[in-house]
Amino acid sequence: MKPLTNRFLDFIYPATCHLCQRSLTQGRHLCDPCTDTLHLITPPFCSQCGESYDGKIHADFICPNCHDLDFSFDFAKAALHSDGEGRALVHDFKYRRQIHLARELGRLAAIALDDPRFHPYLNDGILIPVPLYRLRLRKRKFNQSEEIAKCLAKNRQLTAVNALKRNRNTQTQTRFSRAKRLANLSGAFDITPRFKARIQDKRVILLDDVFTTGSTANECAQVLVKNGASHVAVLTVLRG
Repeated sequence: MKPLTNRFLDFIYPATCHLCQRSLTQGRHLCDPCTDTLHLITPPFCSQCGESYDGKIHADFICPNCHDLDFSFDFAKAALHSDGEGRALVHDFKYRRQIHLARELGRLAAIALDDPRFHPYLNDGILIPVPLYRLRLRKRKFNQSEEIAKCLAKNRQLTAVNALKRNRNTQTQTRFSRAKRLANLSGAFDITPRFKARIQDKRVILLDDVFTTGSTANECAQVLVKNGASHVAVLTVLRG
């Protein structure tokens, strides 16, 4: 039987699915049928950036976009394709301030952690969210990556630390070429001094909400490796 407090909350604030409004138990915001409609990323995909590919490819396949690039992270993996209801969830979370969705997005991100390549990171690694610049954080009131990281850390018994800081605001990268994206992000991130010792010789899971070209993830990974991290893997909810 539920504790009296939980039953009272169920009565006053009935939990419903964010997508279909189906009644749920407290603590959930996405029903099982709606969860089943989400477009999960499954093999085959690029072993570097996680981009899905049709047909038969080997496990070490690297896509043409990544073939000539030298990333500072070992690999990137996302839970969902950036379409349909998955995209709507992240959009509502970020831009409509539906912060309660962090718990569901953390659960979804945890699905990607089942990739065997993450297993060495789960033993003694740490989870680090991509930071927002202070002015954007002040405007949005929360860092979406940090909120997801908190929920994921609790879900998988991981340690999450804000070991990165953003030195300056950067322009939206949507319409930038890859070269302009890299220039836009150059020097945008740095290590938080009080956490530098925490990442020494550690495997780091870098968490963000969306992976598009990998420019942001790579810039963050460069900073982490430069400051002592042994390996960096990238985990996101969506693959753009």
